[in-house]
Order: sequence, then structure tokens, then C-alpha cells
Amino acid sequence: MHVKTKSGCSRHLLVTWALVMIMSLACPFGLAANEDEHEENHAEEAHHKHALGLFVGVTQEGDENLSTLGIEYSYRINRLWTVGAVIERADRESDSTLAIAFVHFWPWKGLFLGGGVGRKDPADERENTARASLGYEWEFGGGWLINAQANLDFIENHDREEVFGIVFGRQF
Repeated sequence: MHVKTKSGCSRHLLVTWALVMIMSLACPFGLAANEDEHEENHAEEAHHKHALGLFVGVTQEGDENLSTLGIEYSYRINRLWTVGAVIERADRESDSTLAIAFVHFWPWKGLFLGGGVGRKDPADERENTARASLGYEWEFGGGWLINAQANLDFIENHDREEVFGIVFGRQF
């Protein structure tokens, strides 16, 4: 689905995502577990080192918003670091798949900052890609999770792209 927008909508979307991220960090009644539950579930975390999720979002390419789907896998090294990979496909006129290996740093509760490198393959070409990420993750019972993220992709021979989305996943 291609949706043409004016550059003002691009700024509006960025501001909306920034406000969502700030509100989720500032909200004391968020969906994250409280400290007592966190301590009780510490033993359970050892079993939840892996996570697999479905990414649903939007890629902003110039003045277009392109629906984007992907699959994301991550492995929790410890409380502060995860590594993983994501494969995304934006609904473009020319075929294009993005594959990125990433590292996320978790400085506070569900907040993560990340970076990654990978490849984008538009129309039989291969382009190097670097990604910067900012997101927040909520964990639910039974290992279920949701995270909201904003990504900035720097693509070889192209302008940068913004990718906003939500991952619905499960830890195991």
C-alpha cells in the first residue's frame, strides 16, 4: 500500500512516535512488571533468553509511507545486552528486502538503544545498510511481549529511511 504524504506528515509522525516513547517511559503505571515481580521472575528470565516476533510498521521513503512486515529474532546475552537479526519487506514498486544484524543496549527497564548493519536488496542490487534504533518493550505473562520502535536506516547510494513499528513476540 503506497500512501503519498506531504513532508509535514513526516514530521507529525516523528513527533507522535517521540511522544509515545516519552509517555511510556514516564508512566508509573505502565505494563512492565514492578520490582517485586521482577525479583520473583528472575529465575524465569533464565528460560527466556530467546525471543521471536512479528514486525508490523511503516517505512518512510521520501514522501511515501510504505507498509512494512518483518520477522525479528533476538538472544538476551545478559540484563543489558541482546543480539539478533531482522528481515523486513516494505511494500514498494520494486522488490526490496532488508536484512539486518543488530545489538541492543538496555539502560533502563524496557528502554533499548540499538545499532545494526546489513543489506538491502532492491531490484537485483545490493546496498549496505546501517540502522540506529530506539524502542521500549513491555513484557506480559507467559513470555509474551510487545515493543514499539523507531529506526533510522542509512542506505548506501540513497537517502535515509525512517522505519516505525511494533513487534508482537514471544520469549522462550
